[in-house]
Order: sequence, then C-alpha cells, then structure tokens
Amino acid sequence: MSDLRRANREDNARLLDLFGSVPMQGELVLTTQRSPDFFSLYDMQRGDTELWVHEVEDGLDGMGTILVRDGWLEGRPCRVGYLGDLRTRFSARRSRSVARFYGPVLEETAERLGVEAFLTSVMASNAAALQALVKRKANRVNQPHYTLLRRFSAVSVHFTRRRKPGRGPIHVRRATPGDVPAMSALLDADHRARPFGYRYDQGELQHRLERWPGLSVEGSYLAFDRSGKLVGCTSVWDPEAVKRYRVLAYRGSMQWVKWGYDAMATVLRAPRLPEPGHDFRYFYLCNTSITGEDPAILRALVEHVYADHHGKGYHFFSLYMDQDDPHEGALKGFFQRRLDFHLYAVTPAGLAREHFPEGRTGFEMALA
Repeated sequence: MSDLRRANREDNARLLDLFGSVPMQGELVLTTQRSPDFFSLYDMQRGDTELWVHEVEDGLDGMGTILVRDGWLEGRPCRVGYLGDLRTRFSARRSRSVARFYGPVLEETAERLGVEAFLTSVMASNAAALQALVKRKANRVNQPHYTLLRRFSAVSVHFTRRRKPGRGPIHVRRATPGDVPAMSALLDADHRARPFGYRYDQGELQHRLERWPGLSVEGSYLAFDRSGKLVGCTSVWDPEAVKRYRVLAYRGSMQWVKWGYDAMATVLRAPRLPEPGHDFRYFYLCNTSITGEDPAILRALVEHVYADHHGKGYHFFSLYMDQDDPHEGALKGFFQRRLDFHLYAVTPAGLAREHFPEGRTGFEMALA
C-alpha cells in the first residue's frame, strides 16, 4: 500500500512520531516537539492549511504542509503560501515516493487557492535538502522552481550577564490595550510595502493577540521618538504551548561550546545549556516593525526586552536578521549564536517566476 492523502486529527499520534523522529542534524542535534496536538500551530494562523502525508503499509514515511493566507506583493493584495514541516524517513527518500507527488500537488493547490508564490526556508547547512529541492534537474519536468529571496539568520540572543537599558533619544514602554490600534497601523504601513507582507489591515494583530497562546498586549513593546511619535514595536512570544526544541546531542565543536558556556553561566548565574533529552527555554520577537530601518530603535527595544526577561529561566530569545541587515548594529555587545537559512519563493513549474521585489519580506520566522 502506498497513498498520498490529506491528514486529519486522527493522524495526530503518527504525525508526532514522524515529526519528532526526524532530527535536524549538525553539531547541535535538535528535534522539534509539537505534542500534545500537532495541529495547534496551524490552528493559530489565519487562512487555509493542508497537511499532506504519504502512507505506506507500516505507517507514515513522509509529510509536508501548505499554508495559504492573504498578503501583499508589489503593493497589491495577493495570496501567499508557505511550505513547511517537510519530514521524510529514509525509506521515502530512497524510493523518492514523496518527490513524485510534490510538483503536481503544488501546481494544483496554487491554481485552486489562487497562490502566486509560496515561501519556504531551508537551513543553509542542509545540503541534502538543497540538493533535492533547489537544484534543477532535467529529468524532473514537474519540479517546482526555487528563487532565492534572502539569506538570513535566526539570531539567538543569550541571557548572560544582567544589563540595563541605555539612555538615548528613544523611549520604550510596554503596550496597553489602548495602544493596539496604533501598533496595528504601524505594522500595516510596514507590511504593505514588504514582499509577502501580512494583512494587518484585516485584523492580523488582533487575531494573533487572541489566538496565539502566550502572546499578549502586555508582552509587546513600543518605541517612541523625542516628539512622542511611535517609531517601532515588537512582541515577545513564548511558543512552548505549540512547539519546543529538544537537544538530542552535542557533537564536535559544540561539545566545547557547551562546556565553555556552562562555565560562564555558572559564574553569571544564568541558565546552563540543556542536557541531551531536555528542551531549550526561549521566546521569539515577532510583530516587529522599525521605522526607517533605524538600528537605534531596534536596539532600544532589544535592551528593554533583555532587561525584563533576564533571570526568568530563559536561555535565549530569537529574532530574524537578513544578510547585510541594516539592523545588525542593534545587537552589538550581546552574546549571540546564529543559525543560517535560505528563504525561497517557490512557484510551480508551469508558473515559474524568477524575479521578486527587494527589501525586507513579510516572512514570520516564529511560525516556521
């Protein structure tokens, strides 16, 4: 038996097993935990979700998810897709069972849901995925077309020594319910200009505050200039309720990194890195908008987030940073680690497109 089909909640246990049993390889070996409900990360989001699985006699050997939402492209409304949660067992990679269906499913979904392009992120060190998905092959006529949009890093800012926010022209405070319309307007103006931006004009911020477990108005930070104008914002989101990163092993140089980091953490009374079998405690910065790409604004926000959450048991928080990002200077002096990714626009073979607008995209790393 071999069958490609849409998954449903009756598949929850098998999806958790497949997803959690295919680790992210490297010197730091991680696996993503989505228990108890694999679908909860999708339920948070607006739009359409289709989870496809490949089933064989002894269970599931492959899966992938397509999420489709309303967005912006070139200043006009469009339908944006995201391809994620691709996991395959060795048997599926060897037989290329999932690869045979990938192109036709993507083409049919794009036509049915009116998607102009799909986004997807691939770890820069994942040579196998880059070879299988991105490299063009003459014998694969239905192969989707991958266009590199950005090289970016998931930057982890670790909690080490205690720090106080610096003094400067930017005033930062936590948001209140009365600030939601102004924060939403700032994000809306920003995302309208971004390739694949979110529709904050359709209540995206309000939806997130209502549906994302752990996200709150009080966990959002606002930055104001000397005149009192709102010039930046960001939100703290702890994803523990829907996904966690579990350490399976430290290999190679990461063994020495862990040893050195734990020694420093002991002196500074900061959390040590988790032992194999345990999870990182972390949060994301999301709903981030910085007027004029001014790194001083982001710096002020990051300093306040760091000061407020130091000593709360978190190992780090993560934020998105493009290659050659104008925000780079905002993190100077913080202890950081980076995980590099490629962000692609994916179009079906019959609708291939190679050129997309430049500038910061609407990709939300916290949902990847």
